[in-house]
Amino acid sequence: MSDVSSRFDCLRAAREDDEAFLFEVFCTAWEQEVSAMPDPLMVRHFLRIQYTAQDTRFQGRFPGFERYIVTNEGADAGRMYLHRTPSMLRAVDMTLLPEYQSRGIGSQLVRDLFDEAREYAQLVSIRVARRNVRASSLYAALGFRLVATDDLDNHYEWKP
Repeated sequence: MSDVSSRFDCLRAAREDDEAFLFEVFCTAWEQEVSAMPDPLMVRHFLRIQYTAQDTRFQGRFPGFERYIVTNEGADAGRMYLHRTPSMLRAVDMTLLPEYQSRGIGSQLVRDLFDEAREYAQLVSIRVARRNVRASSLYAALGFRLVATDDLDNHYEWKP
């Protein structure tokens, strides 16, 4: 299977020095949840704990997952984490900074994933928080099929 970052101009492999950026991208996805917390230091501490817990959970559930930085015109715009098996290409996480949303970047990433999955006859799967109606609408419009729902997430799949 190919390395996505060499295949698409909008991704590059994350490096150790990208850790602060990956954390900041994570934080933007939690803005609504922490908006009522009065102490900014407590917010940062809480978010750091959540970020570490998420990373540990991803490592446990998706050993060897790949971390990429999404780029747009040379600027870091978000993150994408992928996990590959012979039969599946799973988008573990795809988050764009707010200023890069609604520019077609997410749609292009998904179409690129579909192209790769088509080449290797893989299923593409992604999960999205149920509260993220905007992302759910995007995935449905791009051809994902809702296959399961749990307390927190909608689970989508696409077959070539």
